[in-house]
Amino acid sequence: MKIGILGWDDGVLGPATPGGEYDPDGPVLVEHGRRRGHETTLFTLETVTYAPGGRSMEVMLGGHPASSFDAIISRARLFGDDWRDRGLDWRDRVERLTMISETPGLHMFDSAEVWQTSYSKFLTMRKLGEAGLPVPPCRSATTPAEVELACREWDDVIVKPSYGYRGKGVTRVTDFSARKAEIQDQLDEHGTLACIPYYSTQWGEYRVMVAGEAVPEVSLKLPAVGQWRPHVKLGGSFERIDPPPGLEALALRAARVMGLTMTGLDIIPTADGFVILEANSVTGGLDVFGEETHRAILDGVYDWVEKRVA
Repeated sequence: MKIGILGWDDGVLGPATPGGEYDPDGPVLVEHGRRRGHETTLFTLETVTYAPGGRSMEVMLGGHPASSFDAIISRARLFGDDWRDRGLDWRDRVERLTMISETPGLHMFDSAEVWQTSYSKFLTMRKLGEAGLPVPPCRSATTPAEVELACREWDDVIVKPSYGYRGKGVTRVTDFSARKAEIQDQLDEHGTLACIPYYSTQWGEYRVMVAGEAVPEVSLKLPAVGQWRPHVKLGGSFERIDPPPGLEALALRAARVMGLTMTGLDIIPTADGFVILEANSVTGGLDVFGEETHRAILDGVYDWVEKRVA
């Protein structure tokens, strides 16, 4: 098969590329596909162009007609750490991903619609919740008064932007009056915020990797002493574990509901069972637990693609 790998934008060519962050797994997906006998090509959203062709126009991927590919495996990030500073336009990037997705006869893993849903906290929680999967109760807020309403309802509240990433803009509010100015700053920046009750992280948070029909990796993230967020940059730790009963099945079902080929799910244990916090569509650090696990993730992706394109 001829398979295109849509990598992280503009940092994909190497760690020294100016302005971008290096994606170590885009090139690895290319090489892994070649080892499995496929013709694979790496490109980014920046290289998507349009030219006259057919009844309207031809979508070109790095100079190759999209219609010449059998499948596309996407790791496109619709924004990055400095997307505002570099003038990158969210609308343009969604448009490019949609143009690829709607190419007749092309199998997209995964489509722009799936990508958009997984990027949005609101869309993700609604989609999973309507499928009967455990998600937090959620309230939107466009004013400080609406955040205060969530605080009165749940006492201990997490406030975050719907399109946030890497924990940026996540605020825990236990005293609304003390955080009111900070909340207003977030509203000024994002317009709308998602409010959910805080779930204790004292027993950690699971990260479950799903790759096609496989669950090659389950880890437990733990917060540092004095911290509530299990984030490595805040001194948190993580370790690979054997999953507790029901966790793998829940993660697989969530991935299928979301329509994601590969995802890293953040799932927290509570007294009432598991709660799904996020389904990350562009997961990094695929090689963090060594070569064997990394290969199992890549095989899971290609097994899924080959089964559906053949």
